[in-house]
Amino acid sequence: MNIFTRKNCAKLVLSVIAAAAVICPHVPSLSAQDAAASSAASAPSEVSLKSPDRKMGLIASLVVQLLAKEHYTKRQMDAAYSGEVFDEYLRFLDPTHIFFLQEDIDGFAKSKDELARKAAAGDVQFAFDVFNMRSLRLAEYRDFARDFLSKPIQYDPDETYHIDREDAPWPKNAGEQHAIWAKRIKNELIVTRMSDKAAEEDAKEAAAEAEKEKSGDGAAEKGESADNAAEKKDEAPAPAVPLLTPEQRVQKRVDQLCTTVAGMDPIDVLEGYLTAFANVCDPHSTYMSPATGEDFDIHISLNLSGIGAVLSSEDGYTKVVEVVQNGPADKEGTLRENDRIIAVAQEGGEPVDVMDMPLSKVVTLIRGKEGSRVTLTILPARKGAQAAPEKVTITRGSVPMNESRAQGRVIEAKGADGETRKIGVIELPSFYIDFAAVRRGDEDYNSSGHDVLKILNEFSDKKIDGLIVDLRSNGGGSLTEAVDLSGFFIPEGPVVQVKDKGSTSILRDNDRGQIAYGGPMLVLVNRYSASATEIFSAALKDYRRALVVGDPHTHGKGSVQVVTDLDNYMLYIASDRFKAGQLKLTNAKFYRINGESTQIKGVDADIPLPGFSETEETGERALRHALPYDTIRPVRYHVYDGKYAVTPELISELKEKSEARIAEDPLFKRLIADIALYEDIRKNKDVALDFDKRWAEYEHEKAIQKEQDKIYKSERLGSSSSKKNRKDDEPDAYLDESVNIMLDMIQAFDK
Repeated sequence: MNIFTRKNCAKLVLSVIAAAAVICPHVPSLSAQDAAASSAASAPSEVSLKSPDRKMGLIASLVVQLLAKEHYTKRQMDAAYSGEVFDEYLRFLDPTHIFFLQEDIDGFAKSKDELARKAAAGDVQFAFDVFNMRSLRLAEYRDFARDFLSKPIQYDPDETYHIDREDAPWPKNAGEQHAIWAKRIKNELIVTRMSDKAAEEDAKEAAAEAEKEKSGDGAAEKGESADNAAEKKDEAPAPAVPLLTPEQRVQKRVDQLCTTVAGMDPIDVLEGYLTAFANVCDPHSTYMSPATGEDFDIHISLNLSGIGAVLSSEDGYTKVVEVVQNGPADKEGTLRENDRIIAVAQEGGEPVDVMDMPLSKVVTLIRGKEGSRVTLTILPARKGAQAAPEKVTITRGSVPMNESRAQGRVIEAKGADGETRKIGVIELPSFYIDFAAVRRGDEDYNSSGHDVLKILNEFSDKKIDGLIVDLRSNGGGSLTEAVDLSGFFIPEGPVVQVKDKGSTSILRDNDRGQIAYGGPMLVLVNRYSASATEIFSAALKDYRRALVVGDPHTHGKGSVQVVTDLDNYMLYIASDRFKAGQLKLTNAKFYRINGESTQIKGVDADIPLPGFSETEETGERALRHALPYDTIRPVRYHVYDGKYAVTPELISELKEKSEARIAEDPLFKRLIADIALYEDIRKNKDVALDFDKRWAEYEHEKAIQKEQDKIYKSERLGSSSSKKNRKDDEPDAYLDESVNIMLDMIQAFDK
């Protein structure tokens, strides 16, 4: 999508041509050149050093000037901005502060104030000098690991390793660096041994359980026959027996990392550098190389690398940001938000270590033919620093369109007054629309609005007493769809304000008083409800049309991104046309009709429910360089004052009843205990470099989890809605409580 007018495009092209005219052959900055030379002589000959070409200079000049002119913040490309880019790029290349020495940083810092000016002029040599130095240090780490692992390793029961090194100082010298490397390798060895032992213990437990079921014990409890249990045992794959020792596997992972870095293309180096420029403006702006841009164009965020999980790179790990509803990973059921992926194995192949591997390379490993299987080795987020790695095998596949569309069902539930009522539930995974079909003029194009309207009509025929719109983990989507859906529930009026660099526009519902549903309404959200979802939730909250229930607040993404194809500019800038990639940048912000931004703050729940999200560093506020929260002038709108208005007095009454119910609910009791345990685990950033200590801690946490699982399973059918109304037999405490709140709301309205 081209985000610029022809006039602005012409101006920008002229400025880039002017900048490109002064580009001369690149001479490395003295500090970076000297720093690289200091290690080059002793570096292994197979280290692959990268260098930029003329085309990359043109791309850099264009990207930097686009950011300066078109980004919402209109940042000055000055020394302060350059310093932030410097820090961001170093964080990208060495997030755990183990490869660069302080003397390297000091050498690089001599150029830090000039990065923006040089990039605007097409000079990106600094990016390659720093990358090449990291490659040399990585080769040194590989050789150190090879020597260290070839000798007997001494473990000290009192020795610890601090796993969160993002803010740690850079090593002062090689001796201090080698001490950190030794601890890192010891930790990897312990983690590898724990993974092996945990797999053995799990296999023994599974075999014992299968034997118990085969003999008939326990099969009846699950409604299974002994023959079915035995069949399951026969079908279960035997645990893989490691062919390499832990030492050999750690060395192999280090070697693989070196090979991956050596195999990177120069354009990958440029992508990391220019993304640092974009990320300093805000975390949602990024430069995409031609290969990454192609992935974006085919909507990799919907196919999600073949497993249905949104991934990001953080501190050297590949982190799970979101597990998409009804995707392959969601159906498998193990992978969760904030889990870290440390290895990827193809079906029948050996695991490939992905620590410190560029995200694009990790995605390439995870993607594959639909129906094939991929095995991820993960560090479960909720088990903290002491976690033993777990293997998760997922069958690749796309998310079928009919499963990612809105779904509706009716739950019959009995309230405190003894009356049974029908509660309609709409699960909306995103605000989607088939833009291609719209452009073709198809009347029956696929959209969330069309699907929700059909469901509401069905609910009308079934005469529902209340409506719950489940927007948990809905990351947003089409802005126009969010506005249209809001209009289904309000008579008419403004829905959201959009402010760009120069003006503020108001998007309205203009259907002149028509509504699709006018009864009691509740919106269920969580921390992963974002963007367009927050617009919809905020509008219904501001109009007092619906009660918002769930995590204390939503994600807090109140910014608008647009994407431009840089190839179009190369027609004017370069004599030869070439693929230049794409730039995604933020050009506007969303504001509620009451004047508040949804940025950072999100939408506060009227009735917050206990959840893990409050202990996790998630949401917009956890992102570096996030745009700030602010307010603008509110617009005039008429608060809904009909029978089903959600007043402060009603919220207070419903909240008191909900809190009393949660205090006695076994599922929430277990959940609250889990949250407390997870918070304690998450705070611990130091791990013992002693296998026995680590294993004892792991078993302690596992025992606590098992006790909580017993409580969970014994109460699994004790919730308000019947088992037959569920998608499966697993309880959903949040939806159950939302149903209970809706029942209270209906009673309150009937008074």
